[in-house]
Amino acid sequence: MFDRLPSFHRGKRGATMSALYRRPDWVRRINKFGLAVGDPALIVPLDPGEMLAKARASLGLRDVGDDEWIESYHRRLESIDRESRAHLLGRLLGRAETIRVLETQLRLRKHWDEVPAVLDEPIERPIFVVGTPRTGTSILLELLALDPQLRAPISWESHHPLPHGTGRSAEEDRTFRMSLAEAEQELWADIQPELMSLHELRSDLPCECTHFMALDFTAGYWSMLYETPGFDAWANQRPHLVTQGYRAHRRFLQTLQYGQARKTWLLKTPSHLATMTSLFAEYPDAIVVHTHRDPMKVVPSAASTTTMLRWLRSEEVDPIAQGLMAQHGFGFMLDQVRQQRVDGTIPDDQIVDTRYRDLIAEPAAAVRKIYDRVGLGWPDGHEDVIIGYLRDKPRGKFGSHEYDFATYGLDPDEVRKTYASYVDYYGVVEEE
Repeated sequence: MFDRLPSFHRGKRGATMSALYRRPDWVRRINKFGLAVGDPALIVPLDPGEMLAKARASLGLRDVGDDEWIESYHRRLESIDRESRAHLLGRLLGRAETIRVLETQLRLRKHWDEVPAVLDEPIERPIFVVGTPRTGTSILLELLALDPQLRAPISWESHHPLPHGTGRSAEEDRTFRMSLAEAEQELWADIQPELMSLHELRSDLPCECTHFMALDFTAGYWSMLYETPGFDAWANQRPHLVTQGYRAHRRFLQTLQYGQARKTWLLKTPSHLATMTSLFAEYPDAIVVHTHRDPMKVVPSAASTTTMLRWLRSEEVDPIAQGLMAQHGFGFMLDQVRQQRVDGTIPDDQIVDTRYRDLIAEPAAAVRKIYDRVGLGWPDGHEDVIIGYLRDKPRGKFGSHEYDFATYGLDPDEVRKTYASYVDYYGVVEEE
């Protein structure tokens, strides 16, 4: 949800995704089962009441949240069920993720009730890497996370933050939870291999906040993967839900931190751009590292990414609509943040700007500039650590990400016009 919500209208439908990419045969064949019976919902139902009952029965727990949390959950799942046009695998992924999230929420509520000191943990001066998709936020997060004085949530612990209570030793349970997250994360790339050229999917890498913010069904994780216009319209009339989402964000960090050495949290997700006032309301001492890149590279690449994520779960995805959102949606967010910095709505002196081209040209130097601005001590030999990490993770490791303007209904001149004030304000240089 946005601090303010822009209005968008669908453009003319463009090329289908099936004309652009070929699905693996096993995916195509499984999805045919849904067509064979007339409706994939007959094979994989997404009834929110039934799934919640199963999660509660599985763990023997009942407290999953207050009435508003439960209402949001029901409304989101009903919207996915009715509006997303998910294919069979899309419904299967949604059902599995939903029950996993419900069970995690049940475990968390029980844990907080039994160990209330968890929610007294201080989260001090967290660092948020914030920027539109394709501006280097992921690699910057990974490079910053190499520093032992910082801590980023790791994908496996964001999916499974608490022991499963199965009688395993602590180390065995940790290994078990890592294996569960690995299966869920890497299945995405099995379904659509091109995803790996967009974003490396690994359970042992630092991950976006969006993965654990999915515990709140108002969060952007679900909108990223499924078209749910009915739910979005309902939620956007309730801005207090954003505030509640950030409180849940804090509780999750407190849970991971409890009983561990306290370090500076390192966090990231593009959706924070839309809700910066709420972020600073929950974390008044936060530092935001704002990444910038040439919109002529960002917009078509972001459109390709969001389209691919939706196509992972539905045959009916409109690339033109995703191009419209990439151009105007992210443009709106960036203009909103710029205006909020200028008028003092958010603290400009707590925001550090960094540019993609600098990060790619001289990674260690770009990271050190961030350290200097934030006031972090530079560890001895850290430049060599960064260089070594990048040497083992070359660009294009999983192939190149191919995209163009026309596929997503984008006009280069119109994109330049939309982002002209952004480019001028931040001094963003157009890439060749």
